[in-house]
Amino acid sequence: MELDNGLVRAQVLPSLGGRVWSMVDLASGRELLHQNPRLRWANFGLTDAWFAGGIEWNLGSTGHTTMSNLPMHAARLDTPLGTVLRLWEWERTRDLVLQIDLWLRGARLMASTRVINPDPEPKPLYYWTNIAVPETPDTRVLVPATTAWRTDYGGRLERVSVPFPDGPADVSVPSASRYAADYFFDVGDHPGRVVTAVEPDGRGFGQTSTDALRGRKLFLWGSGPGGNRWQDWLGAPGNRYLEIQAGVCTTQLEHDELGANATISWTEAFGAIELDPGRTTAEYAVASSSARNAVLEQSPPERLEADHAYWLAQVADRAPEEVLHTGSGWGRVELALRGDAAPKGLTFLQVDDDSAPLRRLVENDDAAGLATFSPDLPTLPPVSERWVDRFTEISRSAPGWWVHYALGTARHVREDAEGARTAYEKSLEIHPTAWAMRGLALLTDDADTRAKLYAEATTLAPEDRRLATERLLDLARSGRHREVVEVIGSLIPAVREAGRTRMMLANALTDLGEHDAALEVLADIEVPDLAEGDRTLSDLWERLRPEVPVPAHLDFRMSGEVPEVIEGNGS
Repeated sequence: MELDNGLVRAQVLPSLGGRVWSMVDLASGRELLHQNPRLRWANFGLTDAWFAGGIEWNLGSTGHTTMSNLPMHAARLDTPLGTVLRLWEWERTRDLVLQIDLWLRGARLMASTRVINPDPEPKPLYYWTNIAVPETPDTRVLVPATTAWRTDYGGRLERVSVPFPDGPADVSVPSASRYAADYFFDVGDHPGRVVTAVEPDGRGFGQTSTDALRGRKLFLWGSGPGGNRWQDWLGAPGNRYLEIQAGVCTTQLEHDELGANATISWTEAFGAIELDPGRTTAEYAVASSSARNAVLEQSPPERLEADHAYWLAQVADRAPEEVLHTGSGWGRVELALRGDAAPKGLTFLQVDDDSAPLRRLVENDDAAGLATFSPDLPTLPPVSERWVDRFTEISRSAPGWWVHYALGTARHVREDAEGARTAYEKSLEIHPTAWAMRGLALLTDDADTRAKLYAEATTLAPEDRRLATERLLDLARSGRHREVVEVIGSLIPAVREAGRTRMMLANALTDLGEHDAALEVLADIEVPDLAEGDRTLSDLWERLRPEVPVPAHLDFRMSGEVPEVIEGNGS
């Protein structure tokens, strides 16, 4: 879908989380965003389903949103602001509603956003807009700030000076950094917060917003072998990017609180900027002040606040006029469970996706559809107290295995081990499934019993690679390296030859002292779901060949040291 006013053209992907995939400044013909030459899904964020590029809207919990690869509802509206492309969806992990209205003002793309808590209890609030922009060797990220909170993949959180946190390396030029890091700028409470990325010729990209988005951040990959490898792997060789971001909190290691039945809203402005080239390369305070002025000349804080107030009063609650795309059916289901209408300006249509059996339950009191959930690809159970109450109410009469599995999952996440075990066992009595068997395995302390349960689970779902991975990890953590090798040999070919399975094989062979066999596995390995910050491949090589540099295809190191874990660290 496109918005185009002759000055700027924005392309939006409602089927992929509403990502703004392209933004072209039509006066110069310049693409302002990093438009990845290929969609390559990676194990970043919360769902092992993320891709690099464009502008993304991250609501929910720390990291890239669960919705980054899922469809959103979309509609077109004719308004006094001009054509508005509205995106909206129900965010399932927090039970929040996200609405984003995209519109154009001059050469700016505007995003007027609100997050609605439909419930009478407060919710944790995490939100960040991530903007991927092209990176050249001379790209400079300019934010008016003298300090920042830095997190890196060595596990540190520290407050540092900007732009020289560690000596002569200027982090406002991301290519000057060797390793990946996040810089959360101390931008204070002044109006007109901005984040920009510019080139030596003065041309660049800037973002600003109304006051609700308080945080500003730079994520850089660094110029070391690991950062280069990640960039090449996520896109194409030589096609580099960095991320500039804006969020509701100062850092991504914290959440705010959204009160009972409360709404928070803001408006962002994105667009091209142009500075005097001499200012772009000047001392940091001068350059960042010039960048801020360039952004605010186009979008003064007072005008942005007025635009936002007008949007709230005249546009935000307007009903969608032309529905262009449908998202999930979960919003309709959750509202029906509560007996509530959709928030003004939104409509949650009936969608025949994995929510359909639960829609029939809450709208028609028809539990028969719950017996239709396939054990091959079961619906992820909702686990809120509302659903626990409803599932408990029907559990004695509901047909099928799934309701008891759902209750087991809900009790499991609440650390009610006995209640979860009872529900999983009841589910297995009705119909043996890998998922209830896995639940029992996760509850079991005895390694032998756990291994047997995982073996039964993988027998029931031999094609599920994630389950096989979990089984192998459990064996490895128990020191059963020979069993890891034997189990891998018994897996079906598609699972046995998967990159992560082969990585685990190499690890087990190394632990068994079979180094030549491990090196043979590593020779041509590729692990599509390698996690952000995972050093397994390089660590394996250094155990096997400590005197030889890590080969480029294995070097995904994002720091120069073995990391401690910081929750929330990530791009």
